[in-house]
Amino acid sequence: MIPKVYILDDDLVHAKLVAANLGPGRFRTQVFDRPDELLAHHGEEPADAVITDLVMPDMNGVEVTRRLRLADRHLPVFVLTGHADLATAIEALKAGATEYLTKPVNIDELTTLLSRALAERPLLEAGDSLEQARGREYSVQAILGQHPKVEEVRTFVRRMAAIPHPTVLLLGESGSGKNLAARAIHYSSPHSAGRFVEINCSALPANLLEAELFGYKKGAFTDAREAKRGLIEVADGGTLFLDEIADLGPELQAKLLNFLESRRFRRLGGTDEIEVGLRLITATNRDLEHQVQAGRFRADLYYRITVAAMTLPPLRETKSDVPLLADHFREAFNREFKKRVESIDAAALQALQAWDWPGNVRELRNVIERAMIFSDGPILKRSDLPSLGRVGRTARADARAVEGGEGNAFHLPKGLSLADAEREYIRSTLRETSGNIQKAAEILGISRKNLWEKRKKYGLLEMGPDPTSPA
Repeated sequence: MIPKVYILDDDLVHAKLVAANLGPGRFRTQVFDRPDELLAHHGEEPADAVITDLVMPDMNGVEVTRRLRLADRHLPVFVLTGHADLATAIEALKAGATEYLTKPVNIDELTTLLSRALAERPLLEAGDSLEQARGREYSVQAILGQHPKVEEVRTFVRRMAAIPHPTVLLLGESGSGKNLAARAIHYSSPHSAGRFVEINCSALPANLLEAELFGYKKGAFTDAREAKRGLIEVADGGTLFLDEIADLGPELQAKLLNFLESRRFRRLGGTDEIEVGLRLITATNRDLEHQVQAGRFRADLYYRITVAAMTLPPLRETKSDVPLLADHFREAFNREFKKRVESIDAAALQALQAWDWPGNVRELRNVIERAMIFSDGPILKRSDLPSLGRVGRTARADARAVEGGEGNAFHLPKGLSLADAEREYIRSTLRETSGNIQKAAEILGISRKNLWEKRKKYGLLEMGPDPTSPA
């Protein structure tokens, strides 16, 4: 069954854009602009997950999260905000938020976190330990493929897993499996009793990331009403995985280097040194040597994290494994969607192997998932596959405006921030209404004044009259 996701934001345009980017197909979405409406609807027809804005006039996202948690303590709740600061992040997480993300949100990241939270919920409800369940899911054997380059990755993972506290750098294109390799190193290790702690260095502002990593003492800053352990401390005895390490700011680069040299750190506002023993795994899809030469990454930190480095091969270099991977995803989505698609026909496999896969294994997984959603027979056919070139160019090939039907689709180029997507959606709506402000505002679900403010913000005032005009 496709998970049901409720999206709450007093800015209805933003809520609709998030919904359009998340679905259709993978999630069933419904948008709300008032907290009381969402809570009432959730009481009658519970969602599988909720995405809520933080700042709203009647009830903020923290209180919404708290009320949802009272009724369902395992419900995934994601809080989005355009006003990132440490105090609100702490408040949201203490209220029970699964994740706290800043706007404009990265849709790929949100989709990944949402899918992971939904997959883990049955384990939590069954009382199983997430660490135990993940240990079964992430192993060396989970790195699939028979190509020699894939076997080199498995060999590297085994070697790193056997070392108590390695410092590892995983390189490779986006979607090539760096996250899986990092988890396999942790869970294949005899020292895997500790936690696997992951953080994306590009997902948080520098001050919030520093507090998340190093923790803080009570009174270290406004609203720090109690001490908090940082992720480095939480990962003691386990593994800390710093994804997108190239996006770490200069000050945090220096602080991380100091920690790696001594394996000691101080919480923000603290004076006591805390010593930890952990594996540090970092990853990036960028050329770190070029970043060092350009002065954007410290050379000494670069040398420190490249003690053991591995570049994961892109899928276009291991195309002989495409049929094996595609069949693995077919079986996985058979279980998830409760279908009985028994095989993939030769024409479909030929098309899959002919594609260069710029998005690597992640793109292949998404293609098979989409094909499985729309497949009705026992065999996955070429006609079930989406246009592969189109998949690479659009964030969601079937994203459509909520007001429109099949002939009124609104497609967004891949890689846009939500702010850019909002601008394009407003531009498209103004164009379709021939600059009729009243009609455009009604379609967008906002006031004429709010629309004028957004047109001013995005440089779209030339696409319609001023807010006092009748049209």
